[in-house]
Amino acid sequence: MTDDSRPLTILSPFDRPEEVEPLVRAGAHELYGGVRPEGWKGSILSANQRTFSSAQVSSEGAFAESVAEAARRGARTHLVLNAPLYDPSAYRVLMGLAERASKWGAAGVIVGDPGLLLRLREARLPLEVTLSTLAGAMNRAAFGFLGRWGITRAVLPRHLTLAEIGAIVECHCEILFEAFVLIGKCPNEEGYCTFQHVSPTQRWPCEVFYELSCVAGPPLSGAHPCSQWHASWREADRRLGCGLCALETLRRLGVRALKLVGRGGPTAGKVANVRLVAEVLRTRLSPDQCRRAYEERFDRPCHPLTCYFPELHPQGGAPEARANRQGSARSAGFNGIASRH
Repeated sequence: MTDDSRPLTILSPFDRPEEVEPLVRAGAHELYGGVRPEGWKGSILSANQRTFSSAQVSSEGAFAESVAEAARRGARTHLVLNAPLYDPSAYRVLMGLAERASKWGAAGVIVGDPGLLLRLREARLPLEVTLSTLAGAMNRAAFGFLGRWGITRAVLPRHLTLAEIGAIVECHCEILFEAFVLIGKCPNEEGYCTFQHVSPTQRWPCEVFYELSCVAGPPLSGAHPCSQWHASWREADRRLGCGLCALETLRRLGVRALKLVGRGGPTAGKVANVRLVAEVLRTRLSPDQCRRAYEERFDRPCHPLTCYFPELHPQGGAPEARANRQGSARSAGFNGIASRH
């Protein structure tokens, strides 16, 4: 366990140059965003795991302007190129965008595709390379393996417990680890989810109603743990995940950056979320105070399902119960279980 006083970095999404100033003023130290590269032909495949226009900076020129504005205000910017897999024909266009981003002064690039990771390593661009959760790394061995591919930072998957995070960070002190702490807690394991973010009317595909069924074997009953896990998410709003009460624990464990979700969301919401995280860090609120601050911000109590670290939630249950819930969630896309929309 690492117990030091180094400040935690707040990493916020942005979608337009006008958001840079209010986000940095609210407390963001770093920004991340996506832009469709010039020459991008994909109509369904996204260059950065978002297809709706509000989650894209409008042009490369606007992205460059955002990078410059952030730098003037002492903040760093990361380019998002985080689709889990690209068609090989797209690598040339994506690498061209990464090269231009380095010339604009971007600090880094967030990547999930192994082929793109290798090309970035070979190009030796002056960019930090952050491993996205879309890469599917979930344990010490995976991070150790991908660490040889040129990554210097990594985003920790959402389902990890604090104990698991501590073990991973302690084993890989050469990697700067980021943890999600506010909104957007997906019920599925992102690196292995096969839902596609392609609908113009449904931004979050895991909110679409669907049923689970078995590809082979007996049908699923309502008592099956996968069925129970799936049904339980109807009680919670996945868009309002929170890990505020774990910030000091994450600091002690050696996590160095707190990542907020929200690409494509309204500016006012992004700013309010950054301000909330910055306030919790500044005042070091107790867990109870964090839950009250969350309820004041979102006008609803924190739910154990949308708590990023439910082992800290009053209703989170025993560690054994949480492990069972996690195992059910992870198996929901595997082992003969299929979804039917």
